[in-house]
Amino acid sequence: MKKLLLFTVMMIAAGLLSSCNNSEKMVPIEEETLHYDRNRAAEIIKEKEELILQLAMKKTISGLEYREFEKAFSEEFGQHAQLFLKMFVSENSENSRAHDVLPIEETFYPTLFHKEIALTDAVVHSSYYEDEFLHSTYLSIKQAYTGDDDMLENWEREYIFSQNEAGEWEIHGFSGVMNFTGEEYNMHYLELKSDESHIKKE
Repeated sequence: MKKLLLFTVMMIAAGLLSSCNNSEKMVPIEEETLHYDRNRAAEIIKEKEELILQLAMKKTISGLEYREFEKAFSEEFGQHAQLFLKMFVSENSENSRAHDVLPIEETFYPTLFHKEIALTDAVVHSSYYEDEFLHSTYLSIKQAYTGDDDMLENWEREYIFSQNEAGEWEIHGFSGVMNFTGEEYNMHYLELKSDESHIKKE
C-alpha cells in the first residue's frame, strides 16, 4: 500500500507579496479574516472537482481527449494544471507520441462529490501594510473526511485562491493530502453523493 502525499508549500508571502529589503515593512499593520459564503465556496470547488471526476472515471483517453482535458485543466487550475493531469495520466504515457490511447492511473482524489467529504471552512484573509503595494487578500477553502475509515482518518485539504485583476478567484496553492494511490485506491473508494450534503454545518 502506498499513500501519496502531495504537499504543496503555501508560499503565500512569496506568491502574493513582493520581497522587501526592510523586514519591518513585511509586518502587516492590520489583518482581517472574514467568513466566505460556504455555498459559493462549494460551487467554486465543485466546478474544479467535477472536471477531475470526468477524467478520473475514464479507463483510457485518446491523444485528442488528452489535449482537450489539458485545455480545460489549464482554465480551471492555471499553472497547476499539469500537477493534476499527472495524477491520472502517467508522464511516460503523456510524453509518448506513439500512444494513441493513454491509460488513466488508478488513484483516489477525494472530492465534495464523495460521501463523508465535507467543506469545513471558507474564509477570506486580508493583510494590510504600510506600503499599499504589499496588501494581500486570499481565499482559503478547507475540506475534511468526516467518516470512520482508518485509512482516511484526519484527512484534510486546503485550496488557496488569490484574486486576478477582474476580481475573480484563481487557484494559488494547496496544502494537505491531495490524493491516494495503491491497489486499494480508486475514485470509487468512497461512494458518490446523490444530494447536497457536502457542506458541513457550522
